[in-house]
Amino acid sequence: MSANRFISLLASAIVLSCGEPASSQGLLKTLEGGNVSVAEFEASVSKILEKAGVAGLSCAVINDSAIVYLQAFGRRDASTGGLNDEETNFAAASFSKTVFAYLVMSLAEEGTVNLDEPLQTYLGGPLHEHPAYADLEGDERAGQITARMVLAHTTGFPNWRFLTEDGRLSIMFDPGSRFSYSGEGFDLLQEVVERVTGQGLEELAQTRVFAPLGMLRTSYVWQEMYESNFAAPHDEFGRPRRVNRRREADAAGSMQTTAEDYARFLAAIMNAGALGKASVEAMLEPQIAIQSQRMFGPGAWNDTGEYADIRLAWSLGWGRFDTEYGRAFFHTGHDFGFQNYTVTYPDNGFGIVLLSNSDNFESVAREIVEAALGDDRSPFDWLGYPRFDPSRRREPPPEPVAIEVDPSILSAYMGEYRYATGEVLSFKLEGDRLFFSQDGETWDEAFPETETRFFIEGDDLRFTFLQDEEGEVTGLVLQSQGIELRWERVR
Repeated sequence: MSANRFISLLASAIVLSCGEPASSQGLLKTLEGGNVSVAEFEASVSKILEKAGVAGLSCAVINDSAIVYLQAFGRRDASTGGLNDEETNFAAASFSKTVFAYLVMSLAEEGTVNLDEPLQTYLGGPLHEHPAYADLEGDERAGQITARMVLAHTTGFPNWRFLTEDGRLSIMFDPGSRFSYSGEGFDLLQEVVERVTGQGLEELAQTRVFAPLGMLRTSYVWQEMYESNFAAPHDEFGRPRRVNRRREADAAGSMQTTAEDYARFLAAIMNAGALGKASVEAMLEPQIAIQSQRMFGPGAWNDTGEYADIRLAWSLGWGRFDTEYGRAFFHTGHDFGFQNYTVTYPDNGFGIVLLSNSDNFESVAREIVEAALGDDRSPFDWLGYPRFDPSRRREPPPEPVAIEVDPSILSAYMGEYRYATGEVLSFKLEGDRLFFSQDGETWDEAFPETETRFFIEGDDLRFTFLQDEEGEVTGLVLQSQGIELRWERVR
């Protein structure tokens, strides 16, 4: 660790805690009261990442409620050879939800939002009267959903409606009765927060969280300053994929951050910075006991007593468990080409932030967490993190090859296509090349694999255009990561 970096961390420790950085002696403290040398830890991490084919990782460690260690490993982009450093921005994925939960708790603290008020009250009428929630018409349970249920993932909503069999939003169980992780709920609560405050999520987060906590390289929307130092996503074969520059703030998953910035956020929680101690305690209080075998998939509906020994639960925005080392709160982040994990033991002042730009990180996350903190209780099996197995490695499939297609065929695809929730994809023709955009600002070329099927270079995204019997284009099917979504053409 450089002298300048140590001075920077010492300044952070003075601001966030009265504790002395544990790494000042080249050591990291562990939960059981021992130490691990920084050199030993870094050597272990480097070997772990190499064996699993993890492109890159950024790591922050907290001891005594202060940031004591920062290090970046591997490449931010395998195609250029550029290396990650402490200021490299990573997609936070669902870490976005934890910051939003903190923001909501601050609004509740001042009385702007009541955690137990039905959300439709803030929207001025039943949820089904709003276009994005029209599917809920006839289900009176929609009127029971509160901010507390959203933050505790007990709304009854699916994670995302597009992952359901019929692609529609529904309430799968009585709100408040069990845990089921849901990004849909966070999008609903974001709409409420923006309406009652009259401000967008990005503005709220910058003024209430990021700026006060010194999170200078964190944002819910892509910033120009990231262009010089960002981590590109990498698939399981180590291939860099297309970067998704999110232009609209999404509480469920659009945040970009660094390990240092996010560790500042964790330290603020432990030290009740910006949010009062009572609100922090309320945020970390278990709301619903988790009985499910797994967080996602079929196991999410199979109840078990497998995690009773750690009293696995969900609090307001965080997973929660108890061990002989005290209570702990955790979260995972998963996006195409990015996998993240964080766990914090607030009573002992321990924590770790791991941000990776690789689809292979989850298979070795437990090894790194244990190497840094001596934590062998994080519920990785419940999260569905596989254990590293070299025999699972596969040969990469061949990249698609573009063919020549007459521009007159391409011109038939121009226009807009709308998904059921209102999102729009746009296509335009420039010369004899077809381009698509998700926001009307950033355009990527869509290369023809056949006359109706197109791919995006450096991405597994595929578009298949649909035609009726007369040959008129009526819509498209978007395919990515094994998911298929149908979009209707806008007339």
